[in-house]
This record gives sequence, C-alpha cells and structure tokens, in this order.
Amino acid sequence: MIMMSLHFTEEVPFHTVYVHGLVRDGEGQKMSKSKGNVLDPIDLIDGIELEALVTKRTAHLMQPQLAAKIEKATRKQFPDGIPGYGTDALRYTFYSLASTGRDIKFDIGRMEGYRNFCNKIWNASRYVLSHTEDHDLSSTTTSFSLADRWIRSRLEATLVQIEEAYENFRFDLASQALYDFIWNEFCDWYLELSKPILQTDQFSQAEKSATQSNLLQLFERILRLAHPFMPFITEELWQSL
Repeated sequence: MIMMSLHFTEEVPFHTVYVHGLVRDGEGQKMSKSKGNVLDPIDLIDGIELEALVTKRTAHLMQPQLAAKIEKATRKQFPDGIPGYGTDALRYTFYSLASTGRDIKFDIGRMEGYRNFCNKIWNASRYVLSHTEDHDLSSTTTSFSLADRWIRSRLEATLVQIEEAYENFRFDLASQALYDFIWNEFCDWYLELSKPILQTDQFSQAEKSATQSNLLQLFERILRLAHPFMPFITEELWQSL
C-alpha cells in the first residue's frame, strides 16, 4: 500500500498506524481454523443459523478428526445460532475493548449491550424529533432551565474527556465516556427532566422553546461525536434531524 501510493501519487498514504491487540475468542484462546473457534464478522453483523454455523466451522479443517469436538462446542456455545447485531454494535464493541497493551477477549454479551445502546440512541431520537417537529425555534431565547444548563455542562466535560482520549489513542476510554454521557446523563436523566417542561403547563412558552432548542442542539452534537464509532445509525438519524 505504501509503495503503490508513493509510486502512483507520490504521497505518503498515512503517517500514523494504530496496532491493536490480538482478537481472541470468549475463552481467551487464539482464533484458529483448526480449533474451529473463528467468528466471521459478517455472521456477527447479519446473524447465522446454528446448522449453517456448524457447517462453516467444521468444513475444510486441517485436522478433520476434531470436527465432532468443534461441532459439540459450537452447539453448546451458540444453541440458537448467532442473531444479527449490526455493524455499529460490532464496531463499538471493538472500540470498547481496545485497551493498550493487551489482547482483546471477544465477548458476544458486550455486543448485545451495544446493540441495546444503538436502540437507546434511536429511541432518544424519536423523543427529540417528536417534541421539536412543527415548532419554530428560530427566535428561541436563552431561558434555559437548570436541567438544560446542567446537561450542557456535562456535554462540555465529556468533550474534554473524548478529545484527550483521542490524542492518546485510547479509543476504549473515548467510547466509554461517550456511552456514559449518552446513556446515563442524556437519556436516563436529561430526557426525563425535560418531560415536565414540555408536557405540563407549569412552564412558560419561552422555557419550553429553550428546552426544545437545547434538545436539538445536544442531539446534533451527540450524532457528531458518535459518528466515528457508529457511522450507520448516526447517518440515518442525521438525515432525519
């Protein structure tokens, strides 16, 4: 790649190379065709039925005598096959596991958690859009509530954490900081705190408009932050936004 780039474009293709640890299976064993413990990323993304997975893992073995053992282990580990988790969940899982100086022990359970995280973001988008559609927010004042000001301060603190993690190539810390902010602070706290403002008559229209504007601004910035980690769902939501 380097030589071809230098020859045809007279440019260096990249200046920094990030080398991650070896990706091992859930038991910490090196993935090997002879062991039958290889996981195809496409199967994790799209899903695969049990029988197809068994056939895939036992075909063309270097040691055919291990086929029965591999089949037994596969049926025990994946009794229902592998459900489709999606590309974004797979990407985020690898980011979260990319700690420096150690191999990656791949855990499908974490993939399920990050698939739920994608669903959380999707549901948050439905809430934000449903409470801001058909509202003119062009003349919004800065009558932010205490909750509005709090979540904005938390976002700024999270930005500092993520920027520092990027600079040190700690993608695991960056993904964790983003996860904590979106799930724990934005979704679990701020969206709940915004409901009394938007859904009751206890607050003025200026306060409601300020919260609606804040929801849009925050969610737009969340999509920008999450895009390098999960580009597909964020692009879809960006078009809606």
